[in-house]
Amino acid sequence: MIYLKMKISKNKSLKNLNQYGVDANAKIFVELEDLNDIQELENSKILDNEKFLILGDGNNILFRDNFDGVVIKPKFKGKKIIKEDDKNVWIEIYSGEDWEEFVTWAVDNNYQGIENMTMIPSSIGGAVSQNIAAYGQNIMDVVESVETFDLQKKEFKTFTNEECEYGYRSSIFKRKYKSRFLLISAVFKLNKVANELETSYHERASRYGSLEEELRTFAEEPYNIKDVMIAVQNLRTKKLPSVDEYGTCGSVFSNPVVTKEKFFELSKIISELQSYPIDKLQYTRKDWFNVNEEYVKIPAGRIIDQLGWLGKWEGDVGVYDKHALCVVTNRKASGKEVFDFLEKIRQNVKESYDIDLDYEINII
Repeated sequence: MIYLKMKISKNKSLKNLNQYGVDANAKIFVELEDLNDIQELENSKILDNEKFLILGDGNNILFRDNFDGVVIKPKFKGKKIIKEDDKNVWIEIYSGEDWEEFVTWAVDNNYQGIENMTMIPSSIGGAVSQNIAAYGQNIMDVVESVETFDLQKKEFKTFTNEECEYGYRSSIFKRKYKSRFLLISAVFKLNKVANELETSYHERASRYGSLEEELRTFAEEPYNIKDVMIAVQNLRTKKLPSVDEYGTCGSVFSNPVVTKEKFFELSKIISELQSYPIDKLQYTRKDWFNVNEEYVKIPAGRIIDQLGWLGKWEGDVGVYDKHALCVVTNRKASGKEVFDFLEKIRQNVKESYDIDLDYEINII
């Protein structure tokens, strides 16, 4: 069969396509540059395969071994304003676009809603499927709809925000339909008239303090969305590893949900342990012990730190010395080495505190 445009490779190295720099190969690797490639993909025999993986920018994935199937990398580009009124603007942006570039563009145009989610390495498709969140903002609050292609049924499907079934660090695309729906584009609804800025982020005083405190170091009230973006960038630079220096996927574990009784029990042995509402990323509760809910989220990083993992290395894998949720490599580690290290942390947390840590990253 002759393929006119769609790029197909066999035994493709993925080493430079995942942020851990793990040396793994894909049995078949397909690059999709535009929507015409989807039609070509549909007409080919490739979709007859049983095993698929949709790969974005590789910022949230760990390959334990080679992938014995089809890896599809969408590279769809473009964005446009499709509607606006006095208060809001609706932007359609394609899944292959860079998330940080979108955040910067929105802030430069004074569109509010995603400025706190700056410096999250991701494609648009990865951000939408992962339901990224940072410093009190959640992508689930700004996505209107998602255009997809169903690799199983070979048809296009649009998901509304509700149909995406967003939850904490999750969506229907990550949880229920993993690598079934190829994300093509998403429509975001942002504010043209700035609402109240999200500056509620705060962490224990012995760490980096609050977003408000950071804002006061360089800006004066009333703050604008660019001030907030810069403040977040300052905080992230202080505590997160650079992708230029390390192989890293950022936070590797989701913050666990526990009963309030479990939280109070742990707070007696883990100093400055925070508690948060479970539905999505929020920092509005400054009194961590004023808990009315039956279940709360607690920070996995604080638990891992308490157990002495901060800055600890084994061979080519270690925990970043400024953030216990970030497991980093020197880009020489195998996928198995990284996974084994992560499992040691999970086992230590389970044995010490009877807490099961769930992976935020995708383990393949």
